Amino acid sequence: MAQAHYTKRVIEGHELFSSHLLEERTLKVYLPPEYREDVLYPVLYCHDGGEFFTHGRIATIANQLIMEGKLRPLVIVGIAVQKVTRTDDYAMSGRRHEAYLRFVADECVPFVEDHYSVHRDGAHRFMAGISLGAVASLSLYLHDPDMFPQLLLFSGAYFEDVRAALRERASYTDLRAWMLVGRQETEVDTSVLGKYDFYHANHAVRDLLTVRGADVEYHEDDGTHIWGFWQRHMPSALAWVQKRITQQDH
Repeated sequence: MAQAHYTKRVIEGHELFSSHLLEERTLKVYLPPEYREDVLYPVLYCHDGGEFFTHGRIATIANQLIMEGKLRPLVIVGIAVQKVTRTDDYAMSGRRHEAYLRFVADECVPFVEDHYSVHRDGAHRFMAGISLGAVASLSLYLHDPDMFPQLLLFSGAYFEDVRAALRERASYTDLRAWMLVGRQETEVDTSVLGKYDFYHANHAVRDLLTVRGADVEYHEDDGTHIWGFWQRHMPSALAWVQKRITQQDH
């Protein structure tokens, strides 16, 4: 019975037309229990938004943690992926990457801030992504560090072009990141480079960011490149969000 109670969530859907992508994108917006218009909430944006809600169960898990008093109430925004253009949108070398970044920064975030009672500062704004979605999250940070300085990075697809772009910046003292990778992610099938070693690529990015001053909370565990692995660690990711919110508000 208790579990059924936690699964009673408020999730609102929107169709947002992007002038940058020239298409509509679905947004799913989770509202915490007893959401109020006169309270400002932290907000977490997720690439592959539909999958974060269904396969990752992020709204259900957050709802339970909030009701148990383990997580401050927050708004979660799932930005739907366009599967046929996912690599073009998320990868730094993708032909639509710049347009996708503009969509998120210029259209998605303002829409959410106009329609919901959320904080409008980077201290209370988070972004999450898995695989290439983690790359898109880092890319948004590189384009506007003030907008998205707090990232949840699940099994990032950190190919050499990504690491080269990250090496161009000398300091990451303004970046806060939670990172996760599976120890069995050493031969992940990719559409770009065939099989790729995500495990050691994540090590390299962790070290690259840390040596340049980023505050990185790094996690690894037995697991492969699948949603079951990432879902299992969703409570840990949200616990980090809770820690960051608490630190900002004290």
